[in-house]
Amino acid sequence: MNELFTYYLQELDRYEPEALIHHLDHDTWSISQMYDHLIVVSHEYLDEVESCRFAPVTTSGKSPFGEQLFAVGAFPATPIRLPDAMNAPPNETDQVEQIRTRWLQLIDRHVTLATIAQATPVDQKTQHGGMGWLNAAEWYALVSYHLAHHRHQKRRLDAALAN
Repeated sequence: MNELFTYYLQELDRYEPEALIHHLDHDTWSISQMYDHLIVVSHEYLDEVESCRFAPVTTSGKSPFGEQLFAVGAFPATPIRLPDAMNAPPNETDQVEQIRTRWLQLIDRHVTLATIAQATPVDQKTQHGGMGWLNAAEWYALVSYHLAHHRHQKRRLDAALAN
């Protein structure tokens, strides 16, 4: 299992219910919202892994941002602000056990799709709005890139909670 999945799962035990929904300010997500975002977006990326199996062959490539991201193998360490239309606040009603259950379901799906991600032909792609055309293996890798990116956010939130 990916060490990032393990990291986030183990970290759940650190949070009391009130810490899960604590907001530093009106523009900052709570821990619960961050976990919800990670779960929802990871499933969206894994949906694309499955979609690539049935996607037509294309020679279309990545956007410049997509090329840069995959060349480095990571999102930039700085926060990324999505357009308001794509930036609805994530859910923060789940408690630790609900988040844990959803997280374990995500891990199972991620493990299940590993073989499909590697076996799907690289020229069968679906389009990401900001990164261009990605194949199944790239969508699969994007899950880990996204989890790593939000570890920076989690550290900032944890530091603020500690004060």
